[in-house]
Amino acid sequence: GILSGEKQRVDRGYDFTGVLEWFAERVDRIILLFDAHKLDISDEFRRSIEALRGHDDKIRIVLNKADMIDHQQLMRVYGALMWSLGKVLQTPEVARVYIGSFWDQPLRYDVNRRLFEDEEQDLFKDMQSLPRNAALRKLNDLIKRARLAKVHAYIISALRKDMPTVFGKDGKKKDLIKNLGVTFEQLQREHQISPGDFPELKKMQDSLVHHDFTKFNLLKPRLLEVVDKMLSEDIARLMAQIPHEETTTVPEPLIKGGAFEGVEDTESPFGYKRGEGIDAGHGEPEWIVNKERYKFDALFDTLGPVDGKVSGASAKAEMVKSKLPNSVLGKIWKLSDIDKDGFLDSDEFALAMHLINVKLDGHDLPTELPNHLVPPSKREF
Repeated sequence: GILSGEKQRVDRGYDFTGVLEWFAERVDRIILLFDAHKLDISDEFRRSIEALRGHDDKIRIVLNKADMIDHQQLMRVYGALMWSLGKVLQTPEVARVYIGSFWDQPLRYDVNRRLFEDEEQDLFKDMQSLPRNAALRKLNDLIKRARLAKVHAYIISALRKDMPTVFGKDGKKKDLIKNLGVTFEQLQREHQISPGDFPELKKMQDSLVHHDFTKFNLLKPRLLEVVDKMLSEDIARLMAQIPHEETTTVPEPLIKGGAFEGVEDTESPFGYKRGEGIDAGHGEPEWIVNKERYKFDALFDTLGPVDGKVSGASAKAEMVKSKLPNSVLGKIWKLSDIDKDGFLDSDEFALAMHLINVKLDGHDLPTELPNHLVPPSKREF
């Protein structure tokens, strides 16, 4: 947990931010928790966040206990959090923020229940994706370390080269540390190195104070060639293997149990989006489309069916009234034309109108039609 106040930071008895930096280099995901009803970034929290710089891709933000405030207050708190994080993280784009209430108590304000459920699903999916992306993250970390080591060699060699052989070593060392930023700029221009590959200036200056520059090694071009070859050839070969690894991986979640069991509930009626959208009617004895069948049949009769079926052109004239894109309507047609004869009978037309309403209500369409949505007359197909 985070403590506030200078005294409490000292009372820890160890370098808290240093420990955070050590873990940040080794973990796959960093989650920062903020309470919505008492939003505050203490001095220690600010130092902790600053210690995480350079690991922006790992950071996720959770605005927790969001049920403690109403909808209007939540909008204000979210805006204030984004503004505060923008100042602390000092990045052009703030990390992903998840809004929710991650406990098992009744929600104080449940107006945002659906938002909390959607955000919870996104957060847990993000965490479940970590094992699948582990190889790519490790490879990126290897590239980062290799480039940093290469730059470090250039820096050490430049400092060693500028040191006098006999007199004035201490004074020259102080000058080199003071003007380390100038050395960085020279190396950047000379070797076409990106500024992001250089270590943090202040930290490097503090570290150099305790070293004897005359004992530094000069640059060894042969070793740099080995690093360059590794970055250009070996890394490229490893990168080519990663997509193959992902395609052969079973998409089943690798992280299971604990809190994930409640999030992945597919059995009880309280599971995520159970009984809603495309899942409506699942497990019910009657075909869900029959609830509004009288409307759909009336529309079907106006289209002039021939032998109990309407053509694609006739159905299109009615379906485009939904104002959905043609790509979506095409998908609905393919899902509804069960017998694939290029026509829609009354059951198939009713199914198409039901799927249009599902999409208009903001739900996703399936890639394959679930069994409970197949018209009873078509279930032999």
